[in-house]
Amino acid sequence: MPHLKVIPINRADQTRRRLTQAMGTVLARVGFEAATVDLVIAEAGLKRGDFYRYFTRLSQLVAAYAHSGAFWPNAGDLIGRDREKLRRMSPDQLVAAFFKRTLRLLLDRPESLAIMAWEALSRNDLSRALEGVRERSALEFFELMEQDPPVDVDVTALVLFLAGGVNFLAVRSLVTGCVGGVDLVSPAGWARIEETIDLIVRRTLAHGPS
Repeated sequence: MPHLKVIPINRADQTRRRLTQAMGTVLARVGFEAATVDLVIAEAGLKRGDFYRYFTRLSQLVAAYAHSGAFWPNAGDLIGRDREKLRRMSPDQLVAAFFKRTLRLLLDRPESLAIMAWEALSRNDLSRALEGVRERSALEFFELMEQDPPVDVDVTALVLFLAGGVNFLAVRSLVTGCVGGVDLVSPAGWARIEETIDLIVRRTLAHGPS
């Protein structure tokens, strides 16, 4: 009877973890067009066989990285212990809280910000593997909204607009300390951004369009 080679569960988990961590590092360094299996396994210090034992293509590993929590804050990260507090918020307060919390968590993820910069330059199977995790995080967070926003406000467009601004400023903070006269290094500078998020959302959702 042939001997079956069994890979211990903890070793399998460790290998997958090394691969997902290496995937993030490679994407941040070379982007979506240049990322390859060889670059990932070299970064992880593994062999090609280690990769193909768990994944059939690179986009699967990118998806695993996306859902690992290292790339994007999930709803649990954003909510923390404040679920009931958030549930009691008005729509404008909840939307503002979402973007302010997302911004703070992104600033602690320089690797993710570097990947987002590359993402602005190309879209392929690898970049698409990252897209769903952000949408899921937002949808799960906004399930806490118990009050309806004004029917005459395009909330989807508002959220898209704010996401673009927050993501841009977070990415730019990697390479410059100041944009348009706003300090992106000091807490005071980011407080200005957060106050403006509050103002935009409050004037849009609390009162509706004039």
